Amino acid sequence: MQKTLANTQMSTIKEQLEHLQQRTSLIHVSIHNKRNRIVDAPSKIIGIYPRFLCVESKVNEYVERFTINYTDLMIGNISIKEL
Repeated sequence: MQKTLANTQMSTIKEQLEHLQQRTSLIHVSIHNKRNRIVDAPSKIIGIYPRFLCVESKVNEYVERFTINYTDLMIGNISIKEL
């Protein structure tokens, strides 16, 4: 039951991100981690996959590419302003 619920939530997040990417590829990502706290970093969506998405962002004068797991979005470690 829990796996089905988690899979449903992940597919819902993926669908929302695909619709968002069709409108604009620029999103604002916040990381809620004490060590790497980032608030509303403008990020470009590079790819959307079944369990994660890839983004590119300029953080502290460096261009970084990183992945965001849908699980982190679900539990609140990472948030996307547009969702």
